[in-house]
Amino acid sequence: MVVLMALLLVAACSEPAPDEDATGSTDVTTPAGVEEREGNTVVERFAGEDWFMGTVPDTPEAADPAAAPIVIGMINQEDTPLGSFPEVRRGVEAGVDFVNAELGGVGGRPLELHTCITSFDPEQSANCAQEMVAQDVVALVGGIDVTSNGSMPVLEQNGIPQLGGIPANLVEQQSPVTFFFSGGVTGGLGAFLADTADKGGTSSVLAYGEFESFQVAAEDYAAPLADSLGIDLELISYPLTATDFLPVLTRAAESDPDSIIVAAAGAACTPIMTTFQDLGIDAQLYLVGACADNEIIRAAGGAHEGVLFNTEGPPLSVETVEDEMFLSINELHADDEAGGAGTVGLRGFMNLYALMAGLGPDGVSREAVLETVRAAEDQPSFWGHAYTCDGAQIEGLPSLCAPQQSLFRVEEPGNNVIVNEDWFDTVALFAEAG
Repeated sequence: MVVLMALLLVAACSEPAPDEDATGSTDVTTPAGVEEREGNTVVERFAGEDWFMGTVPDTPEAADPAAAPIVIGMINQEDTPLGSFPEVRRGVEAGVDFVNAELGGVGGRPLELHTCITSFDPEQSANCAQEMVAQDVVALVGGIDVTSNGSMPVLEQNGIPQLGGIPANLVEQQSPVTFFFSGGVTGGLGAFLADTADKGGTSSVLAYGEFESFQVAAEDYAAPLADSLGIDLELISYPLTATDFLPVLTRAAESDPDSIIVAAAGAACTPIMTTFQDLGIDAQLYLVGACADNEIIRAAGGAHEGVLFNTEGPPLSVETVEDEMFLSINELHADDEAGGAGTVGLRGFMNLYALMAGLGPDGVSREAVLETVRAAEDQPSFWGHAYTCDGAQIEGLPSLCAPQQSLFRVEEPGNNVIVNEDWFDTVALFAEAG
């Protein structure tokens, strides 16, 4: 049960790299439109190009190794069969190495990352948070911690901000010290329903695992949104222990809906797609981005065709080199081991870095980071929608700073194609739904 729960919790925000196996393998081809770059550093490959911090420098510059480091932290769940996500940590480590080796740190001061690994234990999560206090970190880069109910009280008591990561619990999404560049499960469901409506759909079925954050997303957010969009939405809950989705999909198909949304990931993805295909269901199937993992797509044996997945990467109308930059950072600073959800880790770190760079080498502190991020309004984000952290983007979920979404289909493993021209503005959608 806990294995599936851990996998489900990371579902809505995990997004595979554009041309890399989410497991870190490189036995895939570069999709059309992704340019192969030359150069021994990331800066050399992208010098002078526009990115979220303005313009990429012309030449790489290392941080001063003699300068006092700025210590940041990370709590991440690993080394457990109950859900292990080392790629998120590796994405952050790659970002730290990139910044120290090529961007000069923060005004010459190098960044030092202190990581604490938790393994599905609230007490261990609390101990990790205490460790961050002892290390005097100025901020955390968010990882994935399914038992964050243990760590959050400690972080809040000590005023330690956490930026980025994948929200697993409601306590994270409602905390005054957490800031996610993500829509969580709620954002993904919003995009699926909006796409259904855009295509003229008037009926949908949403199946979700029986867990608090999923139930809240489905009942308190998806249901009112569907109503405001003129969609007749049926909710189906199923046990988190479910491995056979024939009963769920059979019931979902009974009403002949225009779309079927299933909030599941990991081991559930392949059976959902193959069962959906076997039943010959004539509806649009939506699954979370984690189901687009290359190994999952291969295992589906073609059943992924026609399925749409969510991502927090930019839509077609937004041009950026940051997807290609991620690939180079992964290659040069992570030995190609930061794919999949590592994109989320790097996004969180780079946004924290940009904030600290703005504060300057002498201005970085917990208080300054908190004050600055809370004041952020339409702030550019690395490979994502600009973020606003006023706590009012989605009512009741104040930590979601950038819940806007895109959708994509998978042409073949490693070749993901964005299908929406503009962002699905989930902030406006949920506001209109009341």
